[in-house]
Amino acid sequence: MSLLEVFGYVASVLIALSLMMSNIKRLRWLNFYGAAAFSTYGYFIDAYPVFILNGWVALVDAYYLVRIYQEKDQFNLVRLKSVTSPLFNLLKEQYGKDMMQLDQKFHWQQLDDAVVLLLFRNMKPVGLFSYKALDDEGRVEVLLDYIIPEDRDFKAAEFMFTGQNNPLNQEGVKHLIVQSVDNKHELYLKRVGFIKKAHDFELVLN
Repeated sequence: MSLLEVFGYVASVLIALSLMMSNIKRLRWLNFYGAAAFSTYGYFIDAYPVFILNGWVALVDAYYLVRIYQEKDQFNLVRLKSVTSPLFNLLKEQYGKDMMQLDQKFHWQQLDDAVVLLLFRNMKPVGLFSYKALDDEGRVEVLLDYIIPEDRDFKAAEFMFTGQNNPLNQEGVKHLIVQSVDNKHELYLKRVGFIKKAHDFELVLN
């Protein structure tokens, strides 16, 4: 098998993988790389329909990626009065299994006496964030930090945890403490600014 054939197979795999992505940004990026590579492959084997079609697909992906990065999403955070609210139950019914898979130590009873916040992105409910106060100084323990799969692009975390006007500051939260559940969760916590302290991760808000 020649290197050119290997290159063509890799391009095909990238395109196939892109179609498995639930996150639209990841889908666009993978599809862009795959289409660009497959277009190049088509050019070198003189398959000009393959070259033209996949070149066009790569351009379309590039266009939408530019739009994605230029868009300014509107985030809103709403405190729920109870965990029996219709929107909470809707998210629980739709994504409860995914929440439990991400954190097998989590159980719903933890939220009974906790603060539960519903996160909206462009008026669409995309996540739940819950915590309980540890003292009167703004220290809280994070019980649930969940974003639906198609919106896991770190924009929600940027809204929640960064800037002087972040919504948690407005809730009176100044110091977040959370226990990591696995290596993937640790990578997420580090990426959004948490620092490992003994057995917990902590973040002091500006």
